[in-house]
Amino acid sequence: MTDADVPDDETFRFTMSGGGTPRGHLQDPSSVTLHLDPRRIGDAARGKEMFTRAMDQQHTALTAYAAALDAADGDVTAPAVQDAATALHEALQFLPIAHTVYTGVGFPTARIGDGSRPPALRPELGERAFGVHPDMLTAIHGDTSQRWELACEEDIPLAVEITLATDPDENVRSAFLSGTTRSRTVVLLMEQRETDPDVLEQLAQQSYASPERKFPLPLADLVPRELDGLWELLGLDDRAVALAKARWARAQEGDERITVGDALREIGAVS
Repeated sequence: MTDADVPDDETFRFTMSGGGTPRGHLQDPSSVTLHLDPRRIGDAARGKEMFTRAMDQQHTALTAYAAALDAADGDVTAPAVQDAATALHEALQFLPIAHTVYTGVGFPTARIGDGSRPPALRPELGERAFGVHPDMLTAIHGDTSQRWELACEEDIPLAVEITLATDPDENVRSAFLSGTTRSRTVVLLMEQRETDPDVLEQLAQQSYASPERKFPLPLADLVPRELDGLWELLGLDDRAVALAKARWARAQEGDERITVGDALREIGAVS
């Protein structure tokens, strides 16, 4: 969807970077357009919960960034500051999505001076809600079997991913984690809110699972796609990635039970 497709006041646009980013670098952002009408597809109570959680995440990340910046005397190139900035960006990615799920629109246009308030962005009842993916209907209103089937699909839109990742049925969430194209933002969300032990164990096998969850796993038990996201999250350079892949191959050949964390420490990729 482009600017020529719909007027600005009928859509919500925000940009977000995908995947991991090495320290000191920024990826080219990809444009995402969302417009959800909760009277048609949404769940106000669930959306409010998501928005509240997103605000808490942003506050925590901003506080941590401020502390890291202060400790580094304002040096934004310090590794700790860049790590905190990455976490802050991740928190900021989820906030506008959660707001849209909650309200049906993006953040309203700011009021300027004493002029009249901007017109409401919500479409009139019966109007078409722009940008709603048809799978969103299934993710919110489908029965358990329909949601489970959708959760097994690949390349799901981000808003649908969030809905499935927070599904009340643990079997749907487990089916969602069986996919290989789950976004970094949603894996992070699930790590922060998931409580089911079986789903948590499955979550550790996701490519973008945090190092804390990935390090205890046996290296030989994982396949390359389950490790590629880890190399990104750790910000490994090409040489370190090559060493890590070679160490994985040796673990496979010798059926070693060395953990991911121990293997990376052995080759000097992490301390």
